[in-house]
Amino acid sequence: MHEPVLLKEVLQYLEIKQNGRYVDGTLGLGGHAEAILRQLGPKGEVLGLDVDAETLAQAEDRLQPFEDQTITRRVNFRGLQGVLQELGWTGVDGMLFDLGVSSVQLNDPKRGISFQSEGPLDMRLDTEAPHNALTLLKQMKEDELAEVFYEFGVRRNPRRISRYLLHDVREGKITTTTDLAGFCDRVVGRRGRIHPATKIFLALRSLVNNEQQVLKDLLQVAPLFLNQGGRLAIISFHSVEDRIVKNEFRSWSQDGKETSFCFARATRKPIQPSAEEVQANPRSRSAKLRVLERIQ
Repeated sequence: MHEPVLLKEVLQYLEIKQNGRYVDGTLGLGGHAEAILRQLGPKGEVLGLDVDAETLAQAEDRLQPFEDQTITRRVNFRGLQGVLQELGWTGVDGMLFDLGVSSVQLNDPKRGISFQSEGPLDMRLDTEAPHNALTLLKQMKEDELAEVFYEFGVRRNPRRISRYLLHDVREGKITTTTDLAGFCDRVVGRRGRIHPATKIFLALRSLVNNEQQVLKDLLQVAPLFLNQGGRLAIISFHSVEDRIVKNEFRSWSQDGKETSFCFARATRKPIQPSAEEVQANPRSRSAKLRVLERIQ
């Protein structure tokens, strides 16, 4: 099992307090949470959130030695405020949100997230969500899909790609991940070393899981639950997410969003993995860590 992405840097920037309260809002397999728990004293606590039942169960097994200090909930991190209120936590000393997809999700063909193996065109992180990628594509309009593709870096002929893709979906020619990957090879075309399906799959996964809006919603409320000196750490994996985090952190640090709190960016530039980490875990290559601190 790979060490969690940017683990050393996350622990450094969270500045773990012995008896603090921490939130891991994307618990995944529990690697970051376990490392935080190992630095806590006996009164410290970690709340772990994850929308994926399968990875949550694995994380709970991993964190069993710390069961008296760990609380878990199966919920999207958009529900952070409700969970904190339920627990009576008025403030926390640190929060972490790792926006990447776990290896369990990525490597399971049934989840339909990767084009490396054949599976249904699903892409849901929450398997109980109503729409998978295929059902969503059947409902979409060409201009809507083209706009999404353009935002995720498909700059050459996004409208034409959208038109052909929606046609093939409605004709029943695309129902699996390998069908879509083959379509990308034919229609998008290869340029450089990156597979032409990479940006298409990323855009569709984000769309299916409403990832941008969920992140924006989180960033409107999460800083309000930081204790003084508390820090909010977010790891993003592509430019669309990183831009959202960068802009929201700037906004909070400039005027506190008309609250009585004051915030500062603990990282002026994003922290990225070392060459050694990228070599050990190539998926960490695009990770960027940004940290916001409540200073008053």
